[in-house]
Amino acid sequence: MTPPKLSVVMPVKNEIKALPALLEALLDQDCEAFEIIVADGGSTDGTREFVAQLASTSRVPVILVDNAKIRSGPGRNAGVRQARGEIIVFLDGHCSLPSRSLLRDTIALFESTAADCLCRPQPLLAHANSPTGKLIAAVRASTLGHGRDSLIYDTQFSGFVDPASSGASYRRQVFDAIGFYDEAFDACEDVEFNTRLRKTGMKAYTDPRLTVHYEPRGSLRALTRQMANYGTGRVRLAFKHPDGISLAQFAPLGLLLITTLAVMSLPFAGLVRTALLFLLALYLDLVVVASVQLARKHSARYLWQAPPVYMAIHFGLGWGMLRELISRRTPSQVKRHLMKRQEICS
Repeated sequence: MTPPKLSVVMPVKNEIKALPALLEALLDQDCEAFEIIVADGGSTDGTREFVAQLASTSRVPVILVDNAKIRSGPGRNAGVRQARGEIIVFLDGHCSLPSRSLLRDTIALFESTAADCLCRPQPLLAHANSPTGKLIAAVRASTLGHGRDSLIYDTQFSGFVDPASSGASYRRQVFDAIGFYDEAFDACEDVEFNTRLRKTGMKAYTDPRLTVHYEPRGSLRALTRQMANYGTGRVRLAFKHPDGISLAQFAPLGLLLITTLAVMSLPFAGLVRTALLFLLALYLDLVVVASVQLARKHSARYLWQAPPVYMAIHFGLGWGMLRELISRRTPSQVKRHLMKRQEICS
């Protein structure tokens, strides 16, 4: 049997609500030479059974592999080890495909650009049916809602880029050259992998034709938790790749510390309190300006609904960073911590 040109690798756990539609969209792709590998992290909602049933009837090879470590990084690694394609494309179980030619365009762009990695826009549009989900998606896509150096929400630009924030498809030899995903990361593992790719001098290219729609969080609590995990990942990334540290990356930690100190300084007078309150007021002004811009673009109610979302993003990131710095672990401690989390989730 001729090996497939492309392998789609999907780490999932309990994605029965979104996965069937995504797999249906994949099977409807205008591309013949591909396979689908689902790395399941112990689903209990029928995900495994659905994939197994589909594998028995699909014209496209669908392969179910076990991801005993549950998290995304080990799932990706398990999928890559199983994959037979020359090109590896990663998707999550809760996204949607706006184009039937995504896989064909991926193959064509690898051939025409000679890139080692393809990046893609990932706007938060999939399954954003609730008002809160739509609000979070709009805030995350704004300038103040995500990193200024990230192209992850840019659906217009095409060209060679830094792969760190949005690299998602790779030539197979990339894994031979730089290894697999670092399983000590339970967030930002893709950024860490793409950082290693960039350091080798490999080329990355992005194009709007590769757009995949991702799902926004549906509540402020879920968003804050997600951002805290990202903050933890940023600190681990900084310790592993200190040459890539920038002050802007740690602005949320600075904001959290300034806010805490400003509150603590309220009973006292002096220049320190004045300076802290001024910095906090400056941040709030930025949030108000960003919210006004969203209100003009989307809905007037965003004027008062957006500020809590901005704060959930920034303070969530800051808390995750602070938490990781306070409880900074050695590599062996991180491994034991992840094993413990795995046992709890099992």
